[in-house]
Amino acid sequence: MFIKRLIKKKSPRIDPFIRTFFARIPVKTAATFTNVQLAELKRVFKHYIIHTPGVNIRVNIPFSKKRFYVTLLLSKNK
Repeated sequence: MFIKRLIKKKSPRIDPFIRTFFARIPVKTAATFTNVQLAELKRVFKHYIIHTPGVNIRVNIPFSKKRFYVTLLLSKNK
């Protein structure tokens, strides 16, 4: 099946976003997407992918009966 091969292939011709997207959804569902739909999904998620921090560390701190967390985010200033 084309979709299974697309997910496993490491070819530079295959868009990394599409490969990652297909790896996270069922093969049966992936087979229903058209090229236009995939292009729109990539366009919508492009902002999220570009603006994700390079380092995201979260540490939970127990305090009494509650828990708090501290997050350290590191990214290039754009």
